[in-house]
Amino acid sequence: MSANGELMVRVRGLSVSYQQQNKEIPALRDVSFSVPKGSTCALIGPSGCGKSTLLYVLSGLLRSWSGEVLVDGAPVTSCRRQTALILQDYGLLPWKKVYDNVALGLDIRGESREKKYIKVKRVLNEVGLWEMRQRYPSQLSGGQRQRTGIARALALEPDLLLMDEPFSSLDALTREKLQRQLLEIWQEKRMTVVLVTHSIEEAIFLGQRIILLSGSPGRVLDIVENPRVGEAGYRKTAEFHALTTKLREKLVPERVEISGGAGRWK
Repeated sequence: MSANGELMVRVRGLSVSYQQQNKEIPALRDVSFSVPKGSTCALIGPSGCGKSTLLYVLSGLLRSWSGEVLVDGAPVTSCRRQTALILQDYGLLPWKKVYDNVALGLDIRGESREKKYIKVKRVLNEVGLWEMRQRYPSQLSGGQRQRTGIARALALEPDLLLMDEPFSSLDALTREKLQRQLLEIWQEKRMTVVLVTHSIEEAIFLGQRIILLSGSPGRVLDIVENPRVGEAGYRKTAEFHALTTKLREKLVPERVEISGGAGRWK
């Protein structure tokens, strides 16, 4: 956590609604939380609770909302250069090679060829993909495509990294490998990470602060501090498994049997 208590993200009374068939559909309602600088935060809740919507607000891509949202002490804007967003589908351009996909944001910023080469080579080495820089996305595995998306975000040298279920489509072994790699990158660079996930175990493994959201419209059910993130062997500890059980009880309704063999949700 930030040693001096500074906040990277501060959200107060955030509400978001969408228009659908002339009706106003609430997505988030009166959401409040904060994320200290240099820390990790996991957002978890049922499908449709507004987790991705919340990331779009933090990134500045979604501008229609009410409440207060500050990033590094200033009102959130779409042109903040130090914020990077990694989407669920990686967002790679299929006609561009790995090197050019990673360099895309730097091209948009008008970086010189020399500076771009240095930054792209550095981040591709960090994620272990420099040798694959001339491949197209179709020639990569799912894990390699995800690492390319992470490299593109890191090339922008962000202080706030937003990730929308980045590992959801990967097999279990690849997912755990990339979770560990993300922690290593975070520990080295100490940027602020806000991660959306459906996985309770992933939220605990990666989130120093875990925000539990209710079903639609999303409200904050609880905020759980998880200070052991990044410790070696944490996933194998009794504390990790106890926290898994605690969060599951808060998020997953319990089905109980009643007479006649029918059931209801408790």
